[in-house]
Order: sequence, then structure tokens, then C-alpha cells
Amino acid sequence: MSDVSQQLEILGLDESLRLAAAEGRTASVRSRLTNRIETVHDLLSAVPTIGDLSFLHSGLAQTCLPHSRPDSNHQYWKRQSGRFTLIVVPGVISETKQNSKKLKPPSGDDSTSGYVGVPYGPKARLIMIHLQTEGLKSRTVSLGSSLSAFLRSLGLSISGGPRGSVTAVREQCMRIARCSFSLEWSNISESGHEKTIISDTKIVEGLELLNSSRDDWSGTVELSEKFHSHLKEHAVPLDKRGIAILAGNSLGLDLYALFAYRLPRLTTDVHLRWEHLQSQLGSESPTARIAQNIRQVMPHVLTAYPHANIEVTRTGITLKPSQPAVPRTMVQGFKLLETNL
Repeated sequence: MSDVSQQLEILGLDESLRLAAAEGRTASVRSRLTNRIETVHDLLSAVPTIGDLSFLHSGLAQTCLPHSRPDSNHQYWKRQSGRFTLIVVPGVISETKQNSKKLKPPSGDDSTSGYVGVPYGPKARLIMIHLQTEGLKSRTVSLGSSLSAFLRSLGLSISGGPRGSVTAVREQCMRIARCSFSLEWSNISESGHEKTIISDTKIVEGLELLNSSRDDWSGTVELSEKFHSHLKEHAVPLDKRGIAILAGNSLGLDLYALFAYRLPRLTTDVHLRWEHLQSQLGSESPTARIAQNIRQVMPHVLTAYPHANIEVTRTGITLKPSQPAVPRTMVQGFKLLETNL
């Protein structure tokens, strides 16, 4: 049996498709299962192209943004994973007429306060991945058509109007640009004492949205010099083909990024209890609900990252040493290409 066939058998996709056909499931169900099989086959048999590579800062792969809109726009967000802590503090929007035309406060219970609120949901995660992927090439990143093209490449529709996706994407862009991200981690110094390093910085220093009231919006952002420098040293490679499978699922994206960061670095098994996962994922649900949600989304995560060696237990999940989501040779090739851009 080939490695691809063996992995498909492990994931249970072939059996699921046979059962769906035997039970007379609808054509759409069978089509989705067939697409999953074809995607896994592609991920296992074909290395990603340069265009398939995406990146995320290692700290943001360990700690996550909220899954849903926070109750208050001025409420800060905190998540922790081991020695790493993420704190996101929402910024404010100037009330000048010039700014109010370009950037309107997002909707919410306290939007009139001027606070933009913490970024949340799958679109915020996809925007962060886009900014950091393009940010490795240049501190100045195009939005609008560039970001829309990225989202379309993940299979997401880009629609205008008050309830369209363009409005939601613009809101998350503004939240990311105006928030302050505090990346805090502790290290052991040469003397053996623990020291804490804190970096309070905006991920984005400049944000300009053009035609922001129209559907054909455009603009640019500039990553902060401090974050851009740190990103180049701590970027986790991701496969856009895998991201596309999870593009509408915040929890799935969180787990995919976490696994892509941790699994290739392991030399022995590590068990993460449900309560530990709760402290680093973007959910505020009870522990029992976290466990249930992770069990439900795990088949999709393993489809996106078929080399991931994960065991779901009664008390949590066990991470085992695994092949990386993106071959190291591809990442080295990207870095070589980057230096020639």
C-alpha cells in the first residue's frame, strides 16, 4: 500500500465515501468527501509551490485571537501558552472629519466610544496570515485587490454591500491596524535567572484605505519595523492548500497553526490537557465545550495537515513528532527567493 493510500485509510476518508454512497447520501455530501480526498492526495503527493506558502509569527501560532466578537469594543484580550503571553489592547479612532470618512468605528455595543475592538473570527486570522506572508517580502503590504485575491484563492467569496464580506474584511483590517499587540515571553539568562521580555508594538504602523465606502476598495498597510524584524526570525511556514480547507473555521485555523509550529519541533510526545488548550485558544467556552468542538473539527484539521500525528484522548490531545506542514527545503527556497526580490 502506498504512503498516500495508507494515510487516506488512517483518516478514514475512503471508508467515509463508501459509506456515503452505500447510505444514499446526497450528491453534495459525496462531492465534499471526494474533494477532501483529492485535497489530501494533493497535500501528500505534491510539494507546495512558492505561491502556496504562507507564514505566521510563532507567538501568534501558539496564542489566538477571539473566535467571536467580544462583548465590549474597549475590552482587552489575553491568552497564554507556556512562557509566551499575548495581550491585545484595542486602540481608538480619531474623531476628525477626515478620519471619520475613511475609517468608521465598527458596529457594536460601544462603537461610539471610538474604540475599534479586538480583531476576531476567521477573517481576522486570514488577514493576519496575508499580512505576515507578504510582510516577509516587504514591510509595505497591499490591501484591497491583493487581499481580495488571497481570500478568493482560499475559496472565499468577495461580496459588496452592507452585509457583504468586503465590509467585514475592512472592519477586521481596521481592528488589526489600531490594536496594540503585546508579545511577552520569558527566557532563562546565562546566569540561570529568568528574565521577561516585553514588546509592546502595533503590528501595523500605517493604514490607508481608499474608496473605503465602495466595493472596489484598495489601500496599503506598513508593518511596524520592530514586528517586521521579529517576524523574519520567527515565521512559521503554512500551506495555503491546508488553510483553504479551514478558511471559515477559527478553531480549525488555530489548531492548524499550533500543530504546524509545535509538531516538527517535538522529539517526544507532549500531552495538552483541555484546560491548557482553553488558555491559549480563542474560545471562552467551558472546558467540556472546548473538548467537544476540538473533537468535531479535528478530522478537518488532519485533512489540512495530513502528516500531523495527533491522538485525541479523554483528557486532551497528545502531540507526537511529525513531519512539517511545509517541507523545510521549500522554506529555504522561499528565503533564497526573498533575498533576490
